[in-house]
Parts: sequence; structure tokens; C-alpha cells
Amino acid sequence: MSTLLTRTQVCQLLGVSPKSLYLWERDGRIPSPRRDRRNWRVYSPQNVAAIRKFLGPEHLGEREPASGRRRSPRADRLSARNQLTGTITAVRRGGLLCEVVLRLGDGQEVASVITGASADRLGLRKGREATAVIKATEVMILR
Repeated sequence: MSTLLTRTQVCQLLGVSPKSLYLWERDGRIPSPRRDRRNWRVYSPQNVAAIRKFLGPEHLGEREPASGRRRSPRADRLSARNQLTGTITAVRRGGLLCEVVLRLGDGQEVASVITGASADRLGLRKGREATAVIKATEVMILR
């Protein structure tokens, strides 16, 4: 990697969102990249290395799923930007529906209820990697 990368390219390379890069930069967690003549952020190889170091050991190389295959290009064309990749820890079936639990890299878990047919079609099994795509119209907080 000898050329400068755009924010979008860095996000795709490392599997992070543009908002995350912005927040980490704002909070001083990663170095601020330089700006081009349009005042857009451009990332040098040193910037990318610093972000990888901040993210930890799993991001030292290019991000690839545990299966060795790259994520489907269709995932990059979704309007939903909240994509959380993790390892399936449970697939609980109950009639027509199935609960799938993903453990994220930081130990948090995300659960989704889908049809059993969808779980079968996707080949969801405990120990496999999967991505939760979250598109919410509402967020409720209860106290």
C-alpha cells in the first residue's frame, strides 16, 4: 500500500464505519489524517497502521472472515451501515422461528429472530462467522 487511501477505502479495508473513524479521530484515539486539496481526509500507510494497532491483533492484516472468503460485495451495497460481524454462539429453533446469537469481538452478544428456513438457507451453525445487519427505525430506552 504505497498510495493514499480515502476514508471509504480505509473503512472497507478494516471493516469499520466512517462514523467510527471520525469519532476515534475526534477523541484523539487515532492520529488525524492529512487533508487533500478538497479538504477530504486521505490516509497514508502510517495512518492505516496506527488504526490497525488501535483496533488490535485481529486487524493487523486485511480483514477477512474466518472462513477465508471475503464478505459478499452485496453487503457493501446495503443502505444499512450498522453491520456487526461475530461468531455464532447459539442457534435455537422453536417451530417456525429460530433465534441466532452472535458474539462480537468485544464479548457483547447480538440476537436475531429469523425463520428456520432462512437459517437453513444461510447455513447458520454454532461456531461460524456471520454478520448482523441492523436497520432500525426506532430506538427505545427503558429506565
